[in-house]
Amino acid sequence: MTRIGHRSRGGSRRRPRGLLTFFFVFAVSVLTSSAVRAENLVVGLYPYVPAIQQFQDVLKAEWAKVEPTVALTFLTEDEWDGGYDMDPPNEVDVFVFDGMFFDYFKAKGYLEALTASEVQDLGDFVPYAIEGVKVANRYYSIPLLGCANILFYQKTDAQLAAATTLSAVNAALNQCTYTSQIPPDRRGLMVDLKGGTTNATFYLDAAHAIDGIFPLPLPADQSQIDRQAMDNVRSLLSMASYYNATEEAPGEYGRAVWMSEGYGRALVGFTEAMSQMTPAMLDTIAFRVAPLSDVSKPPLFYADVIGINTKAVQRGKRALSVKLANLMAASDTVVRIFSAGGKHGNPQYLMATRPTAFGALGKTFPIYKDMYKLLTTSKPVMFKLNDTARSWLTSMKDTIRNDVRAGYACACDQPASQSIPDNAAAPPICQRTCAAHGGWNGQWSNDIPGTGGSVCGCNACPIQ
Repeated sequence: MTRIGHRSRGGSRRRPRGLLTFFFVFAVSVLTSSAVRAENLVVGLYPYVPAIQQFQDVLKAEWAKVEPTVALTFLTEDEWDGGYDMDPPNEVDVFVFDGMFFDYFKAKGYLEALTASEVQDLGDFVPYAIEGVKVANRYYSIPLLGCANILFYQKTDAQLAAATTLSAVNAALNQCTYTSQIPPDRRGLMVDLKGGTTNATFYLDAAHAIDGIFPLPLPADQSQIDRQAMDNVRSLLSMASYYNATEEAPGEYGRAVWMSEGYGRALVGFTEAMSQMTPAMLDTIAFRVAPLSDVSKPPLFYADVIGINTKAVQRGKRALSVKLANLMAASDTVVRIFSAGGKHGNPQYLMATRPTAFGALGKTFPIYKDMYKLLTTSKPVMFKLNDTARSWLTSMKDTIRNDVRAGYACACDQPASQSIPDNAAAPPICQRTCAAHGGWNGQWSNDIPGTGGSVCGCNACPIQ
């Protein structure tokens, strides 16, 4: 990131009026320095989107229409990660962060409060998102993106179409149907349970799906983990394979690509996964909020929201920062950012937080009409942790992830110690291969996608 520094200051020593010249140059220098700083806003975007460059390009173009002399400088992903492990850098003026950290950032004093009159088109937000950033008639952020755990399946799959509970989804997909990272055909579930934060949020989402309690109770240690909620997350892992759920897929949305290629019967992911699907897949796709229990409770939806750094206010940039935050969240801007430009000519398929944006996008991309219907009929609650969010995740996310994996009910593939030519040769080879992995379960294959060789089914899976 480019930092704007102070101009050098000095004066003439050759003239009798050197002192006056010094002060004149000093005054001009200070004024010029302030003007340079005022003509630059530092922005931290939420980095985990299908096309971050499209965000930057559209924002620059829209901003230039209203403030052509004020440049925008965007932080890189290394400088701003959306709030998961970083606090907003001092130099950032406007930043987009995962709303789960809203209470944490507010308590730390990073978020400037806005009045209702300062939030443009206040009535044009979906309720869960705007209510999630409101405290005592002040708005400490402006909603930008929505998100939820979504179950994708084919429209022709009548069994999954009727499965509105976790048990019904489990009955449709079954457990332990494949062991490779990529399903061999249209079977089983695909889901990303690799990261510690991901596992922690799935667990909290499942607990809320059972009891509907909000604010979300945060277990202090393993003894306080709700066992039913943990079992529900484990069931997702068992409907997938261990490696599909716990290994990195290629690219940000590799599982969606695999689904487009004919692998897997269902996928749990975010709406933006559709940005990577082929037009043929999109023609057949159906989706709903992923059921994480057998109880009907309002689901939790995520929101990525725009904060104005209180440090920007101290720098005299409050008015510019408020103006930029409103422009970023404006319906026309959002429509331009989300629109076509990605793989296969798809839009980003990010979830909007403004009804007017859904309406405009739906005219060109009908799936947005289905997304808006899903949101409005779900009546969600914004996923937020309390002001201990960062310390709680640090202390508990790996504990929860290990707990999820420790309960895996199925087998795991291990590369065979040598090529397996036939059934007769399999037992001694696989018994050796699986000796350190809980023993052999009797399965082997030479035709597992992505492995490139023989594999043996071993009873124990590694907790990494």
